[in-house]
Amino acid sequence: MLRIHFTGDDLARTRLASSADPLWETVFSLHRLYGRRGRTFFADWLTQVAPRLSAEPLGGLRSLAPPRPYFPDFLTPGNGGTLDDGLDSLLSTPGTRVRDEVSRLPGRTGWARDLARADAQTMDEVAGALRSLHRITVAPYWGQVRNQVAADHARRLRAFHSGGVEAVLHSLRPIMRWLPPVLHVEYPVDRDLHLGGRGLLLIPSWFCWGTPVSLADPGLPPVLVYPVEHRGAWLLPSGEAADDAVSGLLGPTRAAVLRATRSARSTTQLARLLHISPSSASQHASILRAAGLITSSREENSVMHTITELGESLLT
Repeated sequence: MLRIHFTGDDLARTRLASSADPLWETVFSLHRLYGRRGRTFFADWLTQVAPRLSAEPLGGLRSLAPPRPYFPDFLTPGNGGTLDDGLDSLLSTPGTRVRDEVSRLPGRTGWARDLARADAQTMDEVAGALRSLHRITVAPYWGQVRNQVAADHARRLRAFHSGGVEAVLHSLRPIMRWLPPVLHVEYPVDRDLHLGGRGLLLIPSWFCWGTPVSLADPGLPPVLVYPVEHRGAWLLPSGEAADDAVSGLLGPTRAAVLRATRSARSTTQLARLLHISPSSASQHASILRAAGLITSSREENSVMHTITELGESLLT
């Protein structure tokens, strides 16, 4: 059981993230791939992504982020930005902190062993592997993830408007119970977290399963990632499948950019929608435009992108 202790200041400073965090989702997707929990619900997704991962250089991610109660906090900086923002934060983690966090992993092998020896090159490899993993396991499904998280966020907002932060905490049953001034959270280890006036950031997650997850270091800004509601099984429409012909041809991120331009969108809007950096969105749009799949036009200070007939015919 995790017991999170609140003061009045903590209640006033508690926040609810409006969207899932790309790096948290990426790490949780790794847990769904190799852990036992949630396999029935995610069976369709597992069938699609598992074959595509065999050709990716994911290196020692499994040993670095095992589906156990502990994995290093630096893997999930949780800054609420894009995947690129998260990876930049990861790469800027001080070496002493990396070594301290990795040292808590049992039976350190591969990348965990190298990071414990302060190997800077390994951090670059970790970031690259997380990017590759996200491209296959999360990015093609981000639209569905975003919709599910948005529905959960709407429920929490209704609770907030009816009774404030305490009503939000009450609404998170049955995975946690609010017994003022302590939030009791189902957890694989027994621990207490005293917020001490810092407040708590609640982050909804699609790939998190069963029990919420908190950062292991009580000195870091307090975060609690919780699973949104999962019912039945996650059945994926063929048009959004990761292994469909368009994703196979263009790559999942570029295919997602093409689909997003069915409605005219600016480069910034594409970046926010797909959780990629503006420079990445601009690059994908340039390649799609050069192929005749979208058109781009300047409107005041923005460049708007719209799918062409050729692009639409590719998707249908």
